[in-house]
Amino acid sequence: MNNSILSASILIILTSGSAYSAHTLVNEAGDSLTLDGRFEVRYQDRGGDDSGEWNSGSSRFGLKGQRELENGWRGFGHAEWGYNSGDNGNNIYDRLVYAGVQHEKYGKIAAGTKQWSTFYDVAWYTDMGRVFGTRGSGVYNLADWGIASGTGRAENSVTYRNSINDKVSYGFTYQTTRENVALASNATASLKNGIGMSLTYKPQTDLTLGAAYHQNEIEDLSTHVAGVENGESMRIILLGANYSKDDFYLGVTFHVGKNWEAASMGGTDVMFDTLGGEVYTYYHFDNGLRPTLNYNFMQDRSDETKGYKRNLIIPGLEYHFKKNIFLVWTEYQFDFGKDRYDGGKFENRDNQFAAGIRYYF
Repeated sequence: MNNSILSASILIILTSGSAYSAHTLVNEAGDSLTLDGRFEVRYQDRGGDDSGEWNSGSSRFGLKGQRELENGWRGFGHAEWGYNSGDNGNNIYDRLVYAGVQHEKYGKIAAGTKQWSTFYDVAWYTDMGRVFGTRGSGVYNLADWGIASGTGRAENSVTYRNSINDKVSYGFTYQTTRENVALASNATASLKNGIGMSLTYKPQTDLTLGAAYHQNEIEDLSTHVAGVENGESMRIILLGANYSKDDFYLGVTFHVGKNWEAASMGGTDVMFDTLGGEVYTYYHFDNGLRPTLNYNFMQDRSDETKGYKRNLIIPGLEYHFKKNIFLVWTEYQFDFGKDRYDGGKFENRDNQFAAGIRYYF
């Protein structure tokens, strides 16, 4: 298949009504291009006086390409965009953009403006809620939810991943300088020399154990910030395990952080040390029903904030018309924490409810 035929085929995929029934193209040389993503419609009620809203949830689409190179090497690239509608707004934004090369023996190296960090190789064990959760592992910190800090979709990063054998895998992340990083809602800083690593071990086919670490140097702090000074580091270590057998899943993560999170206290952003963890579990019944349970806890272990704490219990129920492809879901978040600043101290938030329809293509 020459380039012109491949380009024409891509155009047909992107414009035809039946595009998503066959969304991967492969030529005779083994090169491939895949279109994937998900559509979601979500209703969310944040409790209290909130009247509820309809939005596009975590809808997204992406392109993944692979090309065979010489001597066992393969080139790859991935770009993904999210899109907002309804009360989310009306825009398209980039989620992932990276490219690299990989080899069965020498591993996989990638560089990008945003890509999943090696920290996330462990953090994903409990990042499985449809809308609520992932507030205890430390992966989604600061104002941009772990992008600048490097534990989520790491900004300005290079990653390397490889495995020693079928049981042991490892990875490294490096980030260049990120400037004007929003801490909470009042202050900014520069984060430099982001370094991360992960190690996973599978003692048996249905069990995985993992550990991850990430750090940044903090410089160029703006005014209206407390709890940290220029030249200090922000650091986090995460331990995790997941067990998956037949239709049962259980994931557990636990973290300790230094200068890892920030909270707004009036006109000042306060950075503090963290301690927290998450548990996520589900059972998928043969009839398509899947009850879920998600628990998140995180606290300010340095007491810089005098009481900031997250404490969430999130039961959910899903019905899968086609398992992990087309489903309806609902979650209810019981909030026992104190992470809403009001009147000079942190108070409890209202419980929240959400429901949605999701289609993976």
